[in-house]
Amino acid sequence: MTTAARLAARVLAAWIATWMIGWALVELAPEPPALTAARAGGRLPPDEAAPAARARAVAAVARAHDLDGSAPGRWARITARAAIGQPPRSWRDDRGAGASAARHAAATVARALAALAIALAVGVAIPLAVARRRGGAAAVAGVAAVAVAVPTVWLCQLAVAVAPAAALSSACAVAALAIAPAAVVALHVGAALAALDRSPLAIAVAARGASRRRWHAVHALALIAPRVAPLAASTAGFTLAASAVVERALALPGAGRTLVAAAAAGDAPVVLTLAAGAAALVALVGGLAARRAARPGAEAA
Repeated sequence: MTTAARLAARVLAAWIATWMIGWALVELAPEPPALTAARAGGRLPPDEAAPAARARAVAAVARAHDLDGSAPGRWARITARAAIGQPPRSWRDDRGAGASAARHAAATVARALAALAIALAVGVAIPLAVARRRGGAAAVAGVAAVAVAVPTVWLCQLAVAVAPAAALSSACAVAALAIAPAAVVALHVGAALAALDRSPLAIAVAARGASRRRWHAVHALALIAPRVAPLAASTAGFTLAASAVVERALALPGAGRTLVAAAAAGDAPVVLTLAAGAAALVALVGGLAARRAARPGAEAA
């Protein structure tokens, strides 16, 4: 199987697995999906209406959205259709769930990938820059620990309070999304550099005349890269998940706000489409990272 085929299989598996698990949770909810769909679409009569009228409304919604039959049957039908790219329609507006989920999704994905790139670049660059300074590693570890501990929404609130005009922008959102992942990468890179500096390989490279700067920037980094690459998948997952908080805090359009609105309305098809899309993207990034981690890097040393 080619690399492209393996990546495609990985992405498809993430998409299907998310739908399978997600719809199982829908079926395990306290009320039937048809009742939730009727409420989400505003088709459910008020509580004081006759029970027969409410039952007719729920039955009509069940027929319209293919929610009748047994729970195992619904689960099999809906996950099978999602597997071939035909997820259910939105329960709120009867639009295709894919079309509803795709609104502003490009902006969220672009911000998440930009935050991923910045987090990896900054998280690698800072430990390399301070590795030759006495106490530098300890300082990076301390700052990184604080950066990881601070909730992302606090960073957004601080930005809005300090510079409201600049805060309500995609650039600020990308920065807020990148801070915690960059700190995690810095912690991993700093620890790996410290371990390599104590290894016999560092002595051997120095004996060959390589400077400490070259040892860190070329040889050590080549050895660290395969171990850091898997962090790309978790970073992508974090940035996509945190986008819902950041977009809401900074009043930015995006898939995160769409997800929050759909979840609040009980629109399961849109929620699951967004969740499965995020899982597929994380699977893609993880596959690319795994491929990078599998490349031999020792020859650079």
